[in-house]
Amino acid sequence: MKSFVLLFVFALLGLSSATLLSYQNHALVRVRPTTEKHVQLLDRLQNDLNLDFWTELGKERSVDILVPPKYFVSLTSVFARYGIESKVINRDIQKLIDDQLLKINDRKEARKRAGIKAFDYENYHTYEEIVAHVSSLSGPSSVVSYSVAGETYEGRAIPLVTVSSGGADKEAILFDCGIHAREWVSPASCLLFIEWLSTGYGVDAEITTLVDSYDWLFVVVANPDGYAYTWSDARLWRKNRVPYGSCFGTDPNRNFDSDFGGLGTSDWPCADTYHGPSAFSEAESSAIRDIMIANEGRILSLFSIHSYSQLWMSPYGFTFDLPADYDEMYRVMGIGVDALTATYGKVFEYGNIADVIYAAAGSSADYAYDTHGVRYPFALELRDTGFYGFQLPPEQIMPTAEETFNGIKAAVSAMVSRKV
Repeated sequence: MKSFVLLFVFALLGLSSATLLSYQNHALVRVRPTTEKHVQLLDRLQNDLNLDFWTELGKERSVDILVPPKYFVSLTSVFARYGIESKVINRDIQKLIDDQLLKINDRKEARKRAGIKAFDYENYHTYEEIVAHVSSLSGPSSVVSYSVAGETYEGRAIPLVTVSSGGADKEAILFDCGIHAREWVSPASCLLFIEWLSTGYGVDAEITTLVDSYDWLFVVVANPDGYAYTWSDARLWRKNRVPYGSCFGTDPNRNFDSDFGGLGTSDWPCADTYHGPSAFSEAESSAIRDIMIANEGRILSLFSIHSYSQLWMSPYGFTFDLPADYDEMYRVMGIGVDALTATYGKVFEYGNIADVIYAAAGSSADYAYDTHGVRYPFALELRDTGFYGFQLPPEQIMPTAEETFNGIKAAVSAMVSRKV
């Protein structure tokens, strides 16, 4: 009976059950390496078996690994043999995917029956639905404008949404959202940020001050081809869709010119962390770079919005050395995290990328700081800590965005202007 229901759901969502990759009996296994040998072993297994690591690999830090059924017995035996603590979080990740799709459809059908035509901010949407919505927000009396930041390999527009009340010589806050395709709650949250900034202007005193003080720039779907692919073919796809030999995709957040090809990246095109043939070889990273260039000298902060793990991080990712402005970044992160946690009690760890997760070169945050002097570049990993992972249900979009937005508002209000 359930398979029939899912076929019906796929049809309503414009999906083909024949092309959607199944993750049936793929287990999510959490391991905790405690020695450098453990890290080296896991790194070798990741490369040799092309395993999908959902969180970054590092010593004394848990890492979530998607394990195909053909490897489950052998890998769990290897973990036990080498003394690597492991725990099965979920024995069948496809069930989470199916449940998420059913909930998406249930919301769409309920609103359709009720005759509600307004955009549903508490649901997930396809790339086409998102672009149709944000491109409709512009108007003579609106503080929102829509433009195209670039074009992907498959010909999709990279949408840029600006919230501005006008005025010259204003600093800017830049967001890249969904640069990793499977992290659906990232674009969903950024859509709500745009909604709250635009509808709150002139109504809410805090929002009005923030919009009058800064221009807010959102690359609302920073990886359009990859994001579209997660709806049409493989829900857990991470990269873009540029072909390299027999493999597809570059990780756009390893493609920036910040120690390109360094730690935490791969030169193998099949790897999820493949950095690409050269810095800015990809349309997605190039578009974000070009926005920074076009706004040279006025971007105060970058927020790179990701999921999951509940982390708020600053440079550096490519080295364990701390940036010159780290103490100031840390102060602002603490204020942001306190406001976030005060909303619904969610606890976020914060600090520099390399220490909080693991070294990862070629990110937008490191590039923004080193090349363009963005004083407050942050990478946020939103809910949750692994129970749902990338399949966060629609009912958690609103609270996730609310707590994150409260943290961002507090952080931006605490920032020191570059003009001072």
